[in-house]
Amino acid sequence: MRGLLLLVLIVSVFGVLSACKQTEESAERVVDESERMHEEAGEEMAKSEPPRIAADLWKLMQTENYRKHWKMRPGSEAFYEGTSPHGAFLTTYVNDPAYSALEAGKKQLPPGSIIVTENYTPEKNLTYITVMYKLAGFDAENNNWFWAKYMPDGTPVAEEPDGERTELAGKVDSCIACHSERKDNDYIMSDSPASE
Repeated sequence: MRGLLLLVLIVSVFGVLSACKQTEESAERVVDESERMHEEAGEEMAKSEPPRIAADLWKLMQTENYRKHWKMRPGSEAFYEGTSPHGAFLTTYVNDPAYSALEAGKKQLPPGSIIVTENYTPEKNLTYITVMYKLAGFDAENNNWFWAKYMPDGTPVAEEPDGERTELAGKVDSCIACHSERKDNDYIMSDSPASE
């Protein structure tokens, strides 16, 4: 009888271990599938027109209430000293994927990372909100950053070179040119854990 109980116990333990392994493998498959779907969605979104992406990005920032629910960039505080072309003072918020990567000292931020920089006058009046959004498949040559500049009400800022209106959203040459100086820091201008 004792032998039978021992055999039943061994079979039960083996069954539990086998079920745990299957559960772990299932969880890994779910994570892999989720990452694949996110990448595909990002690539599909990247094919859209930049104005639509900029509008969707603004809605996401408002829905998530970035000022309340996101953290400030590691090592920064509100109204730190800024430089041209942004403003006299800046406040930078990052979403969870960006914050986690910066805190971990990663050299590249993952797709879905968002960096929001509020641009202020010397009197601390908000003038513009500039955004970097890591969008998988958008612009591999420049680390897949989508750039956008908004008025405080969410209206995209536009330039009118040669009389043609161009929204500052998407592959913005002036943003890329300036930030490419820090290509080794994933185009992030500030000294942060990503630069260590």
